[in-house]
Amino acid sequence: MDARTPPYPDFLRDGGEAGELIRRYDWAATPIGPISGWPQSLKTTVGLMLRSPIPMVLLWGEHGVMIYNGPYSEFAAGRHPRLLGSNVLEGWPEVAAFNARVMEVGMAGGTLSFRDQELTLYRKGVPEQVWMNLDYSPVIDESGQPGGVLAIVVETTGRMTMEAALRDSETRLRGVLDGMGESLALMDRDFRIIDMNAEALRLEGRPRHEVIGKTHWEAHPDADPALGEMFRQAMETKAPVTMKHRYVWPHGRVSWIDMHAYPVGDGLAVFYGDVTEQVEAEDRLRESEERLRLMADAVPQIIWVTDAEGQTEFFNRQWFEYTGATDKPDSAAQVAADFVHSDDQAVTMQAFEEAIRNQGIFEVEHRIRSKEGEYRWFLVRAEPYCDPRTAEIVRWFGVSIDIHDRRIAQEHQQLLINELNHRVKNTLATVQSVASQTLRNAESAQQAREALEARLFALSRAHDVLTRENWEGADLYDIVEQAVAPYSSRGEDRLHLAGPRVRVPPRMALALAMALQELATNAVKYGALSNETGAIGIAWSVQPGTDGPRLHLQWEESGGPAVRPPSRRGFGSRLIERSLSQDLDGTAQIAFPTTGVVCIVDAPLA
Repeated sequence: MDARTPPYPDFLRDGGEAGELIRRYDWAATPIGPISGWPQSLKTTVGLMLRSPIPMVLLWGEHGVMIYNGPYSEFAAGRHPRLLGSNVLEGWPEVAAFNARVMEVGMAGGTLSFRDQELTLYRKGVPEQVWMNLDYSPVIDESGQPGGVLAIVVETTGRMTMEAALRDSETRLRGVLDGMGESLALMDRDFRIIDMNAEALRLEGRPRHEVIGKTHWEAHPDADPALGEMFRQAMETKAPVTMKHRYVWPHGRVSWIDMHAYPVGDGLAVFYGDVTEQVEAEDRLRESEERLRLMADAVPQIIWVTDAEGQTEFFNRQWFEYTGATDKPDSAAQVAADFVHSDDQAVTMQAFEEAIRNQGIFEVEHRIRSKEGEYRWFLVRAEPYCDPRTAEIVRWFGVSIDIHDRRIAQEHQQLLINELNHRVKNTLATVQSVASQTLRNAESAQQAREALEARLFALSRAHDVLTRENWEGADLYDIVEQAVAPYSSRGEDRLHLAGPRVRVPPRMALALAMALQELATNAVKYGALSNETGAIGIAWSVQPGTDGPRLHLQWEESGGPAVRPPSRRGFGSRLIERSLSQDLDGTAQIAFPTTGVVCIVDAPLA
């Protein structure tokens, strides 16, 4: 034990940490001397002070040597324990003038009392505004004169700060909140309404005396019980709470009230407002959103929305019905990976990323898998919505339009165009060949003209049949019927057609039409149709072959003049035997028995 440390004096017992500090302090180095020489009045005052829960400091002697208790050490903050044993004017130099006045009055036997006294102190090395309730009283020593001044120091900075903040907040917000229809009510710790602003009273719709001074439950007996619990929670946790509730006012009006309770000092500042219009607007908005959703679901195309980065926010019902998905995909990337055809995925994401970079329209055609596992073509188009303030993309609004049938039709149309171009070229080549051969073998211009017209008419009639069939083939019966129709007279039965309904490809149809026209022309000139008794039989059948079905067609004349084999082959015969054989990839033979011309055609149907 330090030789300077006296035994534990009775008046310091139960003095806590502050008492121990006082016992160990070297008071001999101060004007008041060692503890052993302290007067009883000093000891009694220190003992009383140490046992007080209120911050107290004793300024002893004319120098105002400071002795204080534990609560005061907390008030002194960073200056504790240096203040212990120091001269008050030196210990608190920033308020030396104030303390000099205190010492002057107290040592003269006077008292001082200050409420919410504002001083600037350096407790933590920096200036801070501090508010305190200060009470100073003289301590009479054994001589009957003031030996020191006892100060009770209660800091009210917290309360003053809150009250100032509340006043500032009330000043700042009153006009704004009144203009916004907000109301303000102040409650004390017993939830008694101590003040209300004009807007709150207007909302209440009743005089002040019916509300002010009453507890929340007295003023609003029909309020939602949860509201009272909210106030208790705010008071206990010292944390703001909010609540929106439906309330029926005493005069019968029904409102939706939005409450915000803020702890202020020992009470609550409650801001509230009638948000009935807002709630009704939200209800209308929900109804509107529901209508828009119904409209979106009614649209026969897929509608979707994503955020700026492609995270999905909405898909209408068509998406789920088409894909069979039960959950909304998380992102555009997941849509591409899980639903878009693998051949189209890279193109889709490349187009979307480019649209994001350029803040432009996203458009692509890709195939989407249906719930049946089939893929259909869709035109996908999305436009960005940008924040008008920052011009940054906020979200994408898109639609996926089923263009599968149109695309297939376009592809088919292009195929038909290509086929038509091909066949037109072939037809022109055929016309060129027919014209060239006809002109070269005709004996006169008149004969050439008649032969050329007949052959072109036959070609035209075959084209008519194919056109009706979209050039996908023709019925052999129609081809034969059209080819010999010009040679059939009303009331006569000289042309006999027999055979099944067989579809032949376009090239075979044209070739047979030309061949039948040539045969019919010769029959009119020289054969069975050149008299009144001749007849022609045209019969066909389909027979199996090693490479598939084959067409067997026979032209046979009878009843006409006796036939003699020609001395030379004309263009008609060459057209039938050579060209027909080449076009049909088969055989065509003409025989000239005396009973009538016979032509036999054999060719594959494929």
